[in-house]
This record gives sequence, structure tokens and C-alpha cells, in this order.
Amino acid sequence: MSSKDDLNRMLGEPKAAIRAMILPFLLAMAVVEMNQFIDTFWVSGLGARSASAVSTIIPVYGLMMCAGLGIAAGITTTGAFRLGRGEYDQAGRLAANALILGIVFAVAASVLVAIFLNPIIDIMGAQDVRDEAVEYMMPYILMSPAILLLSIVGGMLRAEGAAKKSTIIQIAAAVFNMVLDPILIYGLDLGVFGAGLATAVSSLLALIIGLYWYIRKRTVIGIDRSNFHADREAMSEVLGVGGPKTVQMFISNFTDFLQRIFLIIAGGTNAVMLYNYSWRYIGVVTLPGRAVDTAMLPVCSSAFGREDLEKMKTGFLYSAKLVAIFGTIFAVILFVFAEPLMSIMTYEESMNEILSDFVWTLRVSCFLIPFAALMGVGASMLQAMKKAKIPMYFYIVWGFIKIGLYAIAAYGYFGVDPFEGIIYCMVAVHIGGAFAMNAFALKEYRTIKRYVQNKDGTSQRIN
Repeated sequence: MSSKDDLNRMLGEPKAAIRAMILPFLLAMAVVEMNQFIDTFWVSGLGARSASAVSTIIPVYGLMMCAGLGIAAGITTTGAFRLGRGEYDQAGRLAANALILGIVFAVAASVLVAIFLNPIIDIMGAQDVRDEAVEYMMPYILMSPAILLLSIVGGMLRAEGAAKKSTIIQIAAAVFNMVLDPILIYGLDLGVFGAGLATAVSSLLALIIGLYWYIRKRTVIGIDRSNFHADREAMSEVLGVGGPKTVQMFISNFTDFLQRIFLIIAGGTNAVMLYNYSWRYIGVVTLPGRAVDTAMLPVCSSAFGREDLEKMKTGFLYSAKLVAIFGTIFAVILFVFAEPLMSIMTYEESMNEILSDFVWTLRVSCFLIPFAALMGVGASMLQAMKKAKIPMYFYIVWGFIKIGLYAIAAYGYFGVDPFEGIIYCMVAVHIGGAFAMNAFALKEYRTIKRYVQNKDGTSQRIN
């Protein structure tokens, strides 16, 4: 199938377009999650100290990734919007400037993390795993442009409906990482530094594959030298969605960082590990929902560009139904098989001693799974309508509420074990967040529909 066929399919019937992209995205995400499990498996073999260090410091890596993922969402939304209007040259300018932004933000992120990494560890109270945490982060600091640009190139490909190409580079990065992990961690005896280096090098190799398609003109969106210069208008358009998305993800990851402080207060660095390992499995079972969410964004964005609001609404409601069904089914499966699944990750003696705690944490966490996916669909719908500031503000408020509840729980004010109280709060805020986010999405859709259709039923052009 040619790149033009991918675009035509994305601009066609919304349910069919979403279904066609779900499987490639699901496959890519499944391989990425498998890679996360394998990475965790190899690090677990280094013992509880190294596993706790990686689990504790991973939010800092998430903070570094915020700009890349935010710009990726920005170029997916704005690129698809422009392609929906047939404005191919403008889509190319947007893509080129997304790459420039990625380089700038990557360098800035590396400098900031290098300066503040040790103070962050002190604030988290994780001094006992400082050396391992710093070692793990060093490759990300040194090679951040490759990691961020890989996300942005994936967003560029999704903007034109090229689900298979986007899948290939994601799978390539994961496969490279799976091969390099044991070699660098154990073969070259690099320990947790090797785990971080494997991820960074794998991202670079996959990025080269993605950029090769653009160099060889195998994409609908073209990038040439005339486009590859700083364009204030193009950057502003990408950041119109990508900026709020970056802030949204920064707030999400920052609260993830803060909640680790309260997890440590509640149960030490082992509590962080219990939380993190449960989310490894939650990440797997939410893959179908995330694949639907990812497929929905370019479909709804292109429909918005063509001012086909009914198609956009159809795509949104269809996606919400799918993620609710997938989430419920997989939550039940994960709850039933929690003990054997956690046993896989706790083969080392010091880990196996707390197996029952791993199982309890995972089972309670299962109740948030359908709602976490629905929050993503609601946020993507708002981004597709270029209302990215709404989920940004929502996540700020939601994050403060979540951290406030975690703080109350960590000090035992809910009358239950502090760690258990945090997990209960985690489930509650996701349920409430899902209902609120989708209510905002539907409200904005109705507002835009009233704007587009005047009293005489004639259309006004969306900008």
C-alpha cells in the first residue's frame, strides 16, 4: 500500500479508518511493552537495589520525554488537519519545524536534568539508590535528541495515516533494545548504565530508519531543505497543540515524581517498586485502548480540517466504546491471573519475599484500567479540535487533587495502611477523571458545532 493509499484511507469512513490503524499501532505498542518487561526482567536480576533505583528515577526520564511526545501530538494533529484540507506544502513546513523544536527541547532537557538530577534524588529521599539512579540516567542525558526525535518522527508518520511505517520504527527500537540489554547489562558488565544505554542507542538506530523514508521521498509529507528552517508561524501552529500537550504530560510526569515521594514516605523505596511493577502490567492490558486512542487522533483531526463534524463525532464515540470494552475485559483477566503474572517478575530471592504485596497492589489497580483509557480518548478528542489547553488545565487540577489525596494517605489520615490508602486514591482519581474529561470533550464538540452551523444552516470555515 502506498503512502497516498494510507492518506485516502484516513480521510475515508471513520470507523473503518480507525480499525485499519488499530492493529499496526497495537502491534507496535505490544512490542514496546514487551521490551519494557524484558528490560525490567534484566534489571531485576541485578537485585532489589538496582530495581528500586530504576523504578524510583524513571519519572525523570518521563519528564525528559514530555517535549518529544507533546510535539509528536502537535504534528499529528496539525499535520492531519492540513492534509485534510489538501495543504501538503504547509504540512511539510510543520513537520520540518517539529524536528527543529525537538532538537532544541532535547538539548534543554539534557542540560536541566544534568544540573538538577542529584537535588531531585535528595528531594525524593532516595539517597540509598543514588549511584544506580545516576548511572541509569546518564545515557538519556547524553543522547536525548535521538530519543525525542524518534517520538516526533512517529507523530509525523501518524499524521498522514502511515500506521505501518510508524509501527516499524517503534518495533525496530524495541527489538534493538531487547538485543542490546543483556549484552550491555551483563555481557559488558555495565549494569543499570547498560540498561539506559541500550534504550538510547536503540532509539538512534530506529530514528535513522524513519528519517531515511523522508530523505527518499517515501512519505506524503515532504521535507526538503527549503522547509528545514525556523518558521515562527509553523512552530506556533505545532505548539498550539504540542505546547499544551507538553505541559499536560509534564504535569502528569511531575505528579508521578511527587507521588513517589509520598510512596517512599508510606513504605520506602520498595513501595515505589510495588507501584511501578503493577503499572508494567497495566501498561500491557491498556494497549488496545491506547492503540484506539492513537488511531482516533489523526482521523478526527483530518475530519476537523475538512469541517466534517459528524465524522469526527462518530470516530470519538466509536473509540470510547472500544476502549471501554477492551479495558473491562482485560482488567478482569489481569485480576484473575495477578499472582502467576507477578511471580514472573519476582524470581530473585529478595523480590519473592514480597510477592503477596505485589499481587495485592496489582489487583486493586485493575479497577482503574477502563477509566485510564477513557481519559486518553477524551483528551485526544479535545486535541483533535485544537482545544489542547483544556486537557492541560484539567491535568493540572487533577494532578494537584491526586497528590493532595496521596499526601493525606501517606501520613495515615484515611485510617488505613498508608501505602494501601495511596493505591485506593489512585483508583478513585482515575474513575473521576474519566467522567470529567469526556464531559469536557462533548461540551466543546457541541460548542464548535453551534459555531459552524449558523441559524440558516450555512457553514463557516474553521481556522
